[in-house]
Amino acid sequence: MTQTNTEEVTYVVTMSINGKSEAEVDRFCEFYQKLVDGNEPTTLAWQFFKGPEGKIFVIERYRNADAALQHVINISPGGIAEDEFKDFSDHFAIDLIVIHGNTSESLVESLAATGLPVEFRKPIAGYSRS
Repeated sequence: MTQTNTEEVTYVVTMSINGKSEAEVDRFCEFYQKLVDGNEPTTLAWQFFKGPEGKIFVIERYRNADAALQHVINISPGGIAEDEFKDFSDHFAIDLIVIHGNTSESLVESLAATGLPVEFRKPIAGYSRS
């Protein structure tokens, strides 16, 4: 089956809230999505969702593996969003990051270095519109 936009990489992140109020979570989510939007032009989407049992979910869509790698670089020590990611980690505990799409060796290695719980899913068929 034919695939279109085969380079797109999508993350589905499951998180727990670290003792923050609903108002604090809502404010931080608004702040953080604006930060990503302003700093990462090759990020196609960044959306927070409330789920059952106090879970927060993030859907992150990147143009390609290089765009996803840029986000990891930005939040890593010395990156332009290092301090903001510390705030992110103060608000949320990442339970699992499931990455869908064609990744690169650099992206896989950089994610491994973070120590975050990550699983990868390879595409079979489908399409994505930008």
